[in-house]
Amino acid sequence: MEESIYRIPRAWVFLLLCFSGAVQADAPEAHWNQLQAEGSRFREQGKYEDARRTYADALAIAESFGGGGAVDSRLAKTLNNLAASCFDGGRYAEAETYYLRAMEIWKPDQSLERDRDLASLWSNLAALYVATERYTQAEQLFRQAMGLTDRHIQELTPIRITLTNNLADMYRNQHRYSEAEPLFLRSLGYWENQPDSTELALVLNNLAALYGAQERYGEAERYDLRALHIHETLLGPEHPKTATSLSNLADLYRLQGRNAEALPLLRRALAIREAALGPEHPDLAVTRNNLAGALVSLGSYEEAESQYDGALKIWEKTFGPGSTRAATAWNNLATLHARQQQYLAAETCQRRALEIWTERYGPESAQVAVGLENLAGLYGRQGRPTDAGPLLASALAIREKELGVEDPKLIPDLVNLADAYAHAGRAPAAATLSRRALAIGEKSFGPENSQLLPALHLLALALREQGQFTESEVFSKRMIAIAEKTPGPESPSLAHALDELAETYGDDGRYAAAEPCYQRSMAIWKHLLGEMHPAIAAEWNKLALLYERLGRMSDAESSYRRSLAILEETGGPGHPDVANTLLNYAGLLRRTRRKSEARRLEERANAILASHEPPQGKVSLPINTVR
Repeated sequence: MEESIYRIPRAWVFLLLCFSGAVQADAPEAHWNQLQAEGSRFREQGKYEDARRTYADALAIAESFGGGGAVDSRLAKTLNNLAASCFDGGRYAEAETYYLRAMEIWKPDQSLERDRDLASLWSNLAALYVATERYTQAEQLFRQAMGLTDRHIQELTPIRITLTNNLADMYRNQHRYSEAEPLFLRSLGYWENQPDSTELALVLNNLAALYGAQERYGEAERYDLRALHIHETLLGPEHPKTATSLSNLADLYRLQGRNAEALPLLRRALAIREAALGPEHPDLAVTRNNLAGALVSLGSYEEAESQYDGALKIWEKTFGPGSTRAATAWNNLATLHARQQQYLAAETCQRRALEIWTERYGPESAQVAVGLENLAGLYGRQGRPTDAGPLLASALAIREKELGVEDPKLIPDLVNLADAYAHAGRAPAAATLSRRALAIGEKSFGPENSQLLPALHLLALALREQGQFTESEVFSKRMIAIAEKTPGPESPSLAHALDELAETYGDDGRYAAAEPCYQRSMAIWKHLLGEMHPAIAAEWNKLALLYERLGRMSDAESSYRRSLAILEETGGPGHPDVANTLLNYAGLLRRTRRKSEARRLEERANAILASHEPPQGKVSLPINTVR
């Protein structure tokens, strides 16, 4: 079960410039023009509520002009600008009403001015549809707007380039990455040849989001940092768009597990947005959601729950209690409660998310498959693989119906179900599913592609569980060979593959062969995460158990102590993983006839576990058993 990281969709929303001829100083047109200019200035400053009120005053004047010709055009432009300020302020339903009123006034007449205005209006309404996840309507409007710019290529190039960026970002939100990237690059090429601008920063942010989703983190970070610099330089450190760049950079760090670096960026973004947008803006909910995720990763569960609750309240008020945004909040609350071992609360939240997704998308939708997998993941955390299996099988059936039986997108579903079967003692069934996933992957990607690694891992595990150590070793070594090439010699994939081979050696009684695998894996994790990280603690636990089997009790005790020091530093002395390590350490002490020391550790471990909320019948697993 994964916590969802929301990256705010960002399309450029056009204001329409309003000009009038020579007028008397006290004429209504003069006041109207003044309000248009003030509204634009407020919007540029990020004062969206002030802009909305100003444009609302301008609308009252525009509606008094009467009808026909230029007057109607002024009314439509005012409606567009008022809608844009409502959109910026998170008042989506109100914005849509104004956009639709403007569309009723303006009809295509093939003139340059009308095509410019209509392309801008349609693009703005499409951006609203993207923000409210109405992608089909959005794409139709984007393409209609681009069609208008085709008639005036030279004059409307900036609008067309902006439309290209907005369409690309919609594709990114839909995970249509191969379609999004060339459009983003086309937009970037245009704005790179202009002076630094907020339009350039927007494209950089959006391209960074795409690369982050593709795990191209180095490129993504460069673009995010550059966008942040542009926004801070052009708009200042307290502007809402600066907050967006801060939040996006933080989200990128979170995707890489760099939560400690993300946290101050998210706190700064939250403070800016709350001051500029008010306490109920949808963008504020996104920041609260992502801040909560970072806090969860760092063990600050109480504050995380408060932030998730705040995001849920905003999303339910803005989009409704049955909205997909609300489902995201419920899903993330489930993740939080699961981390706290509050499994009954976690299941309640996860089922609420699944209920919403079922109502919104239908019982055989891809999103429902995700919900089923998340609920299954919750059961897996509790050591309930027999409960997880049917849910994963249902998710697989949904995807097979959607994709066919040989689509490579089925590989994660096959692997997840194989994992449940392996932990439920159904190793032969797990091996069958893993071989199927491997065959699909080899056919789709070739025999040495890194996308084969999950299937190879489960196949090696299933074979090991059946005592087929020689064949398991073959697949583990194949994992290592692939991981050394791609992603590379310092990758998490290689560390996992080395651990897999070490487990095979250990189960086969070849303890001496296992030690260098664990040590090499730990060296990789230290390089990636530093000395003080829970993943390093897990490696020390594995080495401690291995040293016990080798009779190297002093080395085993030293390893347990190192593991405890890391866990107490990173998660606090009351973290459940501390308790599990204490129990492992106590077992060593009992085997070395140090029973009084063992009892003290066991008493401390049991007190920690009692302070949490394990479900009825739950058996705590030592962290060295977590793969």
